[in-house]
Amino acid sequence: MERLLPSDPSVIGGYRLAGRLGAGGMGVVYLARSPHGTWCALKAIRSEYADDPAFRARFRRETQLATGLTAHWTVPVIAADADARSPWLATAYVPGPSLAEAVARHGPWPAAHLLRLGAALADALDGIHACGLIHRDVKPANILLAVDGPRLIDFGIARAVGVTVLTTDGSVIGSPGYLSPEQARGRTVGPETDVFSLGCVLAHTATGRPVFGAGPAAGVLYRTVHEQPDLDGVPDALADTVRRCLSKDPRRRPTVAQLRQEFGEFDEDGWLPRGLPALVAARAARVLELPVPQHTVVDGPPANGTSDAVTATGTPGAVAPTSRRRVLTAGGAVLGVVAAGAGGWWRWGRPDRSAAHGTGTLPRRVIGLLGDRSDPSFTAHERGARLAVSEHQNDPRRPFDLVLRTADDRGTAAGATAAAVALAAGPGVDLVIGAGTNATVPAAVEACTRARITLLVTRADTNELDGVNLTSALLLRPTRTAGPPAILRYLNRVVKPGRSAVVHDLSDADDTLQTVRIITVHKKLDGAATVEEVAADEDFTAAAARITARRDDAVVFAGVHPERAASCARALRDAGYRGTRVADEHVVGTSFLDVAEGWLVGTGYTDATADPRTRKFAAAHRARYHAAPAPWAAEAYDAVRFAVHGLTAAGDDARATVRAELLRHPWQGITRKVSYDPDSEFFQAVEDSGAFLYQVTYHAARFVSRADDIGSSAT
Repeated sequence: MERLLPSDPSVIGGYRLAGRLGAGGMGVVYLARSPHGTWCALKAIRSEYADDPAFRARFRRETQLATGLTAHWTVPVIAADADARSPWLATAYVPGPSLAEAVARHGPWPAAHLLRLGAALADALDGIHACGLIHRDVKPANILLAVDGPRLIDFGIARAVGVTVLTTDGSVIGSPGYLSPEQARGRTVGPETDVFSLGCVLAHTATGRPVFGAGPAAGVLYRTVHEQPDLDGVPDALADTVRRCLSKDPRRRPTVAQLRQEFGEFDEDGWLPRGLPALVAARAARVLELPVPQHTVVDGPPANGTSDAVTATGTPGAVAPTSRRRVLTAGGAVLGVVAAGAGGWWRWGRPDRSAAHGTGTLPRRVIGLLGDRSDPSFTAHERGARLAVSEHQNDPRRPFDLVLRTADDRGTAAGATAAAVALAAGPGVDLVIGAGTNATVPAAVEACTRARITLLVTRADTNELDGVNLTSALLLRPTRTAGPPAILRYLNRVVKPGRSAVVHDLSDADDTLQTVRIITVHKKLDGAATVEEVAADEDFTAAAARITARRDDAVVFAGVHPERAASCARALRDAGYRGTRVADEHVVGTSFLDVAEGWLVGTGYTDATADPRTRKFAAAHRARYHAAPAPWAAEAYDAVRFAVHGLTAAGDDARATVRAELLRHPWQGITRKVSYDPDSEFFQAVEDSGAFLYQVTYHAARFVSRADDIGSSAT
């Protein structure tokens, strides 16, 4: 939870606001006290929607329907005002974690508990549909766990049955990974779409992973519409039911009434798996810690469009002093309609170090660095990380001392597993930074997930990491599934090709197929695209001749082997091709650089000496190590600083809560900005930050620009 902004109102509709639970596309969600003193979640709609009379009419109709909702396993709308300057609705407050958090922290659920969960959710949907509503956003983050059973929340995008989407045709409303194929296509939906989403939820709860994979929304939506769900690991007692719920054809899905019969009656006794009752009880007990609502200062129109701000005296627009108490968020409870486990609890004031540590000694936090010590990039990582540690230790205001501990994975998956286990078992290790490769990091992710320790991945980009945000790990760079951001941005904003050729090297087809899909299926490259497939035992001569004869504007090499990329570059050169040629960082090697003059390369690392935003870091690196920083040094520096950001907010129980704190707010480093999207449950670099463009000049790759600067006057 965040403190109220100065521009936020103090009161909306008689509900006194205590803090911000979140903000989304529709509006801002507040924690509020009702006139009767009960806690609730209040959503204020954004002014751009409020200015649309048709929206107000729909909002009025649907909140009236939702107010009449009495289904046992839902969170009712207790008040709403469609005629306020900014329409709002308030729902009951549920002091419990979300199902998303529960699965992330405690793992998949056994079959017996899944059946009880399914029984309650089917009952909830039956009540929702009986009121003439469809939910449209059934997902683990919108299911709260209470002692007596689950609660389905967030009717913010629910629509009256039979009403099409409110925006233009082809738009998508819902959360990728849990919405139905008809939602993904932007078509009219009915109760069947909630059944599909329920199947996704049950499969996720049974396996701990999303049924249509993770990663960028475009890929998830494509798999939802065109590919079969991944049901490996769903218990036999549930597999057939879930499979029928996930039918692409809405007419073939079971009805909610049929699901209620298959799941049976909900049994409250022991409905939560082992470990979760204690978590639920702890969250409920924290209700007593919630603060008395404070007043805000309104200077000009409020950010959310409301004008009915009042102070404790009830005087509209009066100025009241803001609280000086400092707010720190912790935990992961979801309150009322807040999405994706982004809620939390307030901790007031700064810890008293002298009271907690009688000697005056600061507490200690330990960060592990895991990678292959024989790899030069590990040396770069370690140097960047140690600079960040030194910077922290030299800050007199630091809340704790910081220690860096390294571990050697020896460049193998088995070594990564052993080293990760050793780090996690080491005294006081709170977080691990994975500096390994695509061959080793997936094993480290698995080991750290079992050990319940947060892993920050800096370098690896294999497709195997697409679902990493559903483990205990966070990926600080895009995977190949997202496509090469710097390359695509350069082509679209600078080259603007009418026709491009994608040279797909089939010697590593599994690793590069997603890049081809990004360009051809998801159309992230403007203009037409032709795919030239080259088998592993072929050279690139014929493909280069066809590309040159067509006079394609650009060539994208989809491959990862430097020798194969060099062969492609040589063939294009010999064929006389003069258009733009691009590839990604994996092709950078002596064999490629020797023949690829003029090629552009997209990377996940910057050149700290040439990048204007990292030159201060480069100077500090040179002063300490008497050498310019190598690739990945600045990224490791950022990883440590990001870790410190989370550890500072996590407090005493750092290891258990640091991941939740890292997801709490966007964070800006010297190389990238990272953010968590609660709707898609996806953590990623923001707007192509963390991606960089190089050009091969005189047998070396030389820095050109950050991806997010491409197309600007500075490029």
